[in-house]
Amino acid sequence: MTKSNIANYVGEKVHSTDDDSQAVFKTFVDRRYEMLWNAELWRESLGTYSTTVSSGSDIIELTLDMDFPVSAYWDEREITPVDYQRVFQINPALLAESGTPTDFIVLSKSVSASGTRPRIQLIRVPSETKTLLVLGKLNVTPLGDNDSPMLSGIDNALVAFVEADALEYLQQYAKAQAKLQEAAAHLQLMRDMEKHQSARVQQLVPDVEPTWGYNDFN
Repeated sequence: MTKSNIANYVGEKVHSTDDDSQAVFKTFVDRRYEMLWNAELWRESLGTYSTTVSSGSDIIELTLDMDFPVSAYWDEREITPVDYQRVFQINPALLAESGTPTDFIVLSKSVSASGTRPRIQLIRVPSETKTLLVLGKLNVTPLGDNDSPMLSGIDNALVAFVEADALEYLQQYAKAQAKLQEAAAHLQLMRDMEKHQSARVQQLVPDVEPTWGYNDFN
């Protein structure tokens, strides 16, 4: 369903199809679509960004299209996200130490005239120029009137949330509350479909500190 289709469908259900109501319902579609997009790491909401990082550069600005990083690879080796507290507990000298990055910290976003970019700090300042590959959550793309949402299985949940907003807009609060419960059930179905029906493999990946070697496990 397109953005206009959803607004029209909801308008017919709540008996409010005038142009002003349709315009309001489209804003509800935008708001609820963004909410659902941000609710999970949906497979369609993820993307990658690759960049060459020079030796000595540990603060990296990512692409404008990305909201936040999820995981990263340095020269085809996974590096894991950590926070400042963990780094200080392990060894605060790692922040200034030169070598091969093993982890990264998610920093506050940088804001400029061109837009907002997520940033990361590599733990260990790179001693060589290598390629950094980042998997991240992408920013939601606003819908035009004839655009359809990108997320699989979203239609029922999105329609239900927008209808709840429309009922609240029309001051039918009891009906709106019941519709919100239905919408939450549709959102859970989306999560179940993402988990059980999409092509994916689940596995446990141990996070082993770089100080451990092969002989420590034999």
